[in-house]
Amino acid sequence: MRADHDVRVEIPGLRLPEVHTLSAGVLERIWNAVCHLPMSRFQHYALERRLTGPCAKRDLIRDLTDAPALTIPAGDHEIRISWAN
Repeated sequence: MRADHDVRVEIPGLRLPEVHTLSAGVLERIWNAVCHLPMSRFQHYALERRLTGPCAKRDLIRDLTDAPALTIPAGDHEIRISWAN
């Protein structure tokens, strides 16, 4: 597991790649960037829980430990998150 938890976040078509230290605030900003996109009600609630739920940061770190990059669907777009270093 990475000590600094710096991640690279990209939402093609909405945001250019940025590097952030993983925190609840960063995940909330990602959610705010995609919550307005057209998507099914189920996907909306699942994505909201994934990015802002009580274990969102821990779960994201666990998933990045298993795979070096994640692609999370968000309507017609996708959120790409990977370790920055």
